[in-house]
Amino acid sequence: DDSSDSAGSTDSPAAPETTATASFFVFGDVARHVAGDAASVETLVPIGQHGHGWEPGPDVQGRVLESDLFVHGMPGFQPWADDIRTSLEADDSGVSEVDASADVELHEIGADGHVHDDESHDETEHHEEETHANETDHTNETEHHDDEHAEESETHDHGELDPHFWLDPTRVATATETLRDAFQSVDAANADAYAANAESYRETLSELDAAFEDGLADRERDVLLVAGHDAYGYLADRYDLDIVALTGISPDEEPSPRDIERAQATIEEHGIRHVLADPLESDRAAQQLVSETDAENVLPLTPLPGVMTEWEENDWGYVDIMREVNLPSLRTALGAQ
Repeated sequence: DDSSDSAGSTDSPAAPETTATASFFVFGDVARHVAGDAASVETLVPIGQHGHGWEPGPDVQGRVLESDLFVHGMPGFQPWADDIRTSLEADDSGVSEVDASADVELHEIGADGHVHDDESHDETEHHEEETHANETDHTNETEHHDDEHAEESETHDHGELDPHFWLDPTRVATATETLRDAFQSVDAANADAYAANAESYRETLSELDAAFEDGLADRERDVLLVAGHDAYGYLADRYDLDIVALTGISPDEEPSPRDIERAQATIEEHGIRHVLADPLESDRAAQQLVSETDAENVLPLTPLPGVMTEWEENDWGYVDIMREVNLPSLRTALGAQ
């Protein structure tokens, strides 16, 4: 079931006893599918807010303290979530916590702030076997990846690893297993339900992956221009795309005149007709590129930093937004219609 239904909502007569809080929309949505009717999940970032830049009010830590499980991303992704994690551990709160990306193979980020594929994705066996030994030739990568699963590591930030793994449905499937294990550890009585829910959601993710593979297979071009930050490395890697981003990995980075010039040259060189932009961010740069080049329009492509009111009203979860927003825009921009 790929709908983001209100599983575990408290208006049912017998609300689940197990509760989870999530620091980010995608993590909360995956957690909801794993939880099913056995647990309730609250995503802390409000509807319409950007999950990177949002800062919690004073009540948020209390809501986490009242939950059994706190689901978050890698250290450095959301500093406020790191602060909550630290205080949970310091206070011996009894709240379990899980990094949704703990078992996911993450890309490294170059010194220029952009993802470089050649630095990233040939350590799959390392991660799938959950081994962290140093017997690998990729010594530069090993020190990053060996630490990646370590709860103690406080040093990761946007300068080292790309957190946006959820743009690849196969990596979300890995995170689904991680969250399944986390729910089972805090609520062993419902272990079978969590296992069945996770398997069902993994099948849905496999169908999503196939829809992208099939939908993008017969395309006229491979180069895409995103008027936004460099959040699409995993999408590009999975579906063999060349995605040129206006700015680096940080969503707070403003495009410089040089960035705009580089984007204009990309549009001209590759005959790009559609500029992509996240509807949760300003489209000013995208509209400028359309007005100053031969590009025709702006299409929505979102790295899902949050959920828009319209998507929430449609009851769309991660899978729905990938299918209904991102895939059609990619097909149009790539000439895969």
